[in-house]
Amino acid sequence: MVLIMKLNTSQKAELYNEGLRRYQKLQEQVRQIRANSLNLTELDEMKIAKLEQKMKEIYNKTRDLYN
Repeated sequence: MVLIMKLNTSQKAELYNEGLRRYQKLQEQVRQIRANSLNLTELDEMKIAKLEQKMKEIYNKTRDLYN
């Protein structure tokens, strides 16, 4: 991964926006899984947990851009 300290503000903003787009895409996938069924299956719960883990990773990476 590119060293965050060496990125200028514009590059950081671009990475932040990309992270936000990816996060929102995952968020939409979680929403769709939940909308498809009133009673989630174990498989649905596993998919949601995996997506939420990815969302957490994206959040942490984007947060680190400005710390």
